[in-house]
Amino acid sequence: MNASRMNALGALENIEVANVQHAGGLQVLGLKWPSESNLVYMTLDEALRSGLVDVLEISESGQVKTINVVNRSQYMVFLMAGELLLGCMQDRALTTSIMVPGRSETRIPVTCVEAGRWNHRSHRFRSGGSSSHRHLRSMMSKQAYAHYQSFGEPGSNQAAVWKEVARKLDRMGSSSPSHTLQDVFERCTETLTETLGSISVPEECNGIAFVDHGVIAGADLFDQPATLTKLWAKLIKSYAVDALENPRDEANPVSPDVVVDWLKSTTSAKQESFDSPGIGEDVRIQGNGLIGSTLVVEGHPVHAELFSE
Repeated sequence: MNASRMNALGALENIEVANVQHAGGLQVLGLKWPSESNLVYMTLDEALRSGLVDVLEISESGQVKTINVVNRSQYMVFLMAGELLLGCMQDRALTTSIMVPGRSETRIPVTCVEAGRWNHRSHRFRSGGSSSHRHLRSMMSKQAYAHYQSFGEPGSNQAAVWKEVARKLDRMGSSSPSHTLQDVFERCTETLTETLGSISVPEECNGIAFVDHGVIAGADLFDQPATLTKLWAKLIKSYAVDALENPRDEANPVSPDVVVDWLKSTTSAKQESFDSPGIGEDVRIQGNGLIGSTLVVEGHPVHAELFSE
């Protein structure tokens, strides 16, 4: 087992819950884990706002499963699995977390989340300000692992993703003519805004775990508290929009110790490391009732996403 993978998983042995909040059937637990790095990078939204990074189709005719990131800045750009990109030929979701090098042009794997459109809406992608809902993120994580094992690179089962997007749209009462997942978030804007307004980013935390109506749903952990702050709204909406799917009375809260034990179980799960399409390694994790991954850059775990199954 290589050293970077050991570091990525070993840090979870010392994880702790520092904050617990409640919103719309969710328990939101702020996490601290000793993995902070000095890496300097921009998030997707920061990169797009800078004007020095463009996200484009790979050609005029495009390709469903691959897009191009042109980074003219000196900084790396962190792209989180599940983030939505809107426009161009069709809306896409990022298939896996990737760190794009500075001053580079990088092709990255994506998944279509808009089955009813294949025509130019714009020449550059823009941020949707949202991430795929938790259920789809978990599905894509599992598919990416299987694709790595078969082809040595991350990918997805496009037909299965379209089926899940269609199910979600139907469940949330969407009538999007192009069947875009983004419509779910736009229709739920008021409720999601209320949820975001009722909780706040936990101070000095670099991770967050979610319990949906008494059931552990998943967690995201980063190398820096600042990254959690920047991606906070996307993560809250990702889980909150699934909690809205089956509204019911509040369940008994789950003890933070139970969540910590679930997180620590990752260290005994199966792990397999692959070369990331960007910088570093993509460590895939699969255990009893758990699926996920960790992006490791220069020996530091930049992002870990974990989902209960």
